[in-house]
Amino acid sequence: MYSRNRKRDFLNRLAPYGLKSVHSNEAFRIPVNDQFVFVKVYGPKKPRFSYEIRNMLDWIGIRQPIEYLAPQKRKDWEEYYLRHWREKGFLVPVVLASPFPEYKEIPHLSTKFVEGTTLKVVLKQGYVSSRDVLGNFFEEISKRHQQALRTQDHYLFHVDANTQNILLVENQFYHVDFEMGRPWEKPRESACRELSKLLISIGEDVEPEERNFVYALFKKCYGNSDLLDRLDRSVNGRPFQKLHRWRNEKKKRINPRCVTLYDLVDSLRNIRGNFSGAPMDKD
Repeated sequence: MYSRNRKRDFLNRLAPYGLKSVHSNEAFRIPVNDQFVFVKVYGPKKPRFSYEIRNMLDWIGIRQPIEYLAPQKRKDWEEYYLRHWREKGFLVPVVLASPFPEYKEIPHLSTKFVEGTTLKVVLKQGYVSSRDVLGNFFEEISKRHQQALRTQDHYLFHVDANTQNILLVENQFYHVDFEMGRPWEKPRESACRELSKLLISIGEDVEPEERNFVYALFKKCYGNSDLLDRLDRSVNGRPFQKLHRWRNEKKKRINPRCVTLYDLVDSLRNIRGNFSGAPMDKD
């Protein structure tokens, strides 16, 4: 274990290189030997009370999702995912030896810093401008999922695949941030979890009138109708549907821009054929 003063000393040393982060972890971009290194220092999740309860449940043997584990375990899992993806030929940041071995007791991960544009920024340009990028991206996901499902590989899924965690670099896609997941799940469950997180995130980044065109493009590129049917059943087949639908409507009243699971599965269900049209370019 490490003392709070020890961690505070480490963070103060890194402070000049800090990056804005919406997560509980601290993130830094540090120049080392003519390249930039990304350093993530793991800390307790927020809200703290919920995190501590889940962490205690893991300690007594009740399995918890990766995001609720102790910092060292989260670091170990994320590093494992990154190495596994690269071994299988997929693009993720390269894991590096820590530039700060003197702080090895403090859970932190070092990777090569990936200079790229987030998918979120690409989508903000509008569906028409980003359609080709999205098409290539959806096809890559389809190929990866086919491989994972064929080989029953539990670790080839990016459960936190929101548009801020996908980087476009010279027409190639890098996935970052693997600090979430349920490794015990069946691959099909993990695939559904990734798709729902990703498509909801994409839906919130494009204009509401463009969402159906995005989802139609996804269905055309992805092609696994059995998995999409499973996603539909996982939402519409839950017990207490009236309660879930009520919570869905409440969420949308609070934030009309949000996309819920019901919005997603209802849209995918209502898309027939290829529906490969696109909205007209705006003058």
